[in-house]
Amino acid sequence: MDDLIIPAKDEDEGIEKLKKVFEVASKYGLEIKFKKCQFLRRRVEFLGHVVENGTVRPSVAKTIAVKKFPVPTTVKQVQSVLGLTGYFRKFIPAYSKIAKPLSDLIRSDNPFVFEQPQMEAFEKLKKLLTESPVLSIFQQGKTTELHTDASQQGYGAVLLQEAEDGKLHPVQYMSKKTTPAEEKYSSYELEVLAVVNALRKFRTY
Repeated sequence: MDDLIIPAKDEDEGIEKLKKVFEVASKYGLEIKFKKCQFLRRRVEFLGHVVENGTVRPSVAKTIAVKKFPVPTTVKQVQSVLGLTGYFRKFIPAYSKIAKPLSDLIRSDNPFVFEQPQMEAFEKLKKLLTESPVLSIFQQGKTTELHTDASQQGYGAVLLQEAEDGKLHPVQYMSKKTTPAEEKYSSYELEVLAVVNALRKFRTY
């Protein structure tokens, strides 16, 4: 087992959680490499993300990788772009709608034509991810709102939570392209589709 992170709201809670982890490890004979451990950190880089002061954002290394990505000239390169940016799609409002000109290129029934719409999508995704987008970390008990929107091209949602400043801050975004069948839905059906899928996406909260 690798890459284990133990969140806590303060030092006392962190110590108590560590005790429980050590007890479980001892009970089941699990070995811990303490030289690889970091304890009671206020800032942690984890799986390409930086967690700090109740927020999470893409790591500098990842944003640099996005910034340096060359203009794709093949389907495989487009897939790489979508893979890299898609990993951080939770930071980008309407990701699916923005990325659609690129994702359409990887369909087998479409010729590879990289023109202005594709370039605009590519540059916009790079811009959004290199401007240090920040999300708040979800906290139980805080005022929470779910906002959704839908159209024939796709639907999306944002989970918002009230922070210490009294304002609503984004916890996570989600978006998805509509299927050919869903494109025929009425406006009401599309809105319901957005709500249902948003509730499924954010059910862990």
